[in-house]
Amino acid sequence: MSYEITLPAFTGPLDLLLRLIERAELDITAIALASVADQYLAHVRMLEQVEPGDLAEFVSVAARLVLIKSRALLPRSPVAPTAPVDEDAEQLAAQLELYRRFKQAAEVLRVWQESGRSTFVRVTPPLLPLAPSPATYRVADLLQALARRAQLQLPLAAEERIALTPRLTVAEVVGRIRSRLERVTWFDFSDLLSVQPTAEEVIVSFWAVLELLKRQVIVVEQTTLFGPILVGRGTAPIETTDADEREL
Repeated sequence: MSYEITLPAFTGPLDLLLRLIERAELDITAIALASVADQYLAHVRMLEQVEPGDLAEFVSVAARLVLIKSRALLPRSPVAPTAPVDEDAEQLAAQLELYRRFKQAAEVLRVWQESGRSTFVRVTPPLLPLAPSPATYRVADLLQALARRAQLQLPLAAEERIALTPRLTVAEVVGRIRSRLERVTWFDFSDLLSVQPTAEEVIVSFWAVLELLKRQVIVVEQTTLFGPILVGRGTAPIETTDADEREL
């Protein structure tokens, strides 16, 4: 942390203050943590843009200082186990060392980014496949393998015929529409579908309606949103021709 504080008993970076206190080189009771917080808040108010990482780092170090000072000032129960200072110091040293390594790595990455370096060298060499050993087979060995393979061949299974269901075509639906309009003036689009229509049936039927609508053979009305679609006679003749059937 580049931010420095100024106190009667210490002047320097905040992480250094924490390190000295953990190593018992500085008395925590001589440090006013309220003054530390006030100075940092004043420093933050002067910044144009506050980095979230710096705030998180300050909160982490300040929380550690509050914990250490609370242990030094508050009385402890005689039966409560006390954590050894050496263990806390080792834990803090490990955290500071990890922080130092991450900070150095971040600095290296920043330098690489500013220099336009977008590729990185692969440290571990790629695993290359082993070269195949040269073949030592003779022609006689190959002929024997072919003979054994011919003996193992099984007869092919009997042919299985696959029965495909008849597909609905646009021309077929157009014929249904023309036949209905010869008997009635209007009918519901759902009358073209079965009781439980498939997706294919709905799509083909709707396609046929759009094709006849484009040719002005029919007119389509839908009075309400998502309401029934009514199909009626259009201005063009209803009779179909061979050319129409070929086009559909």
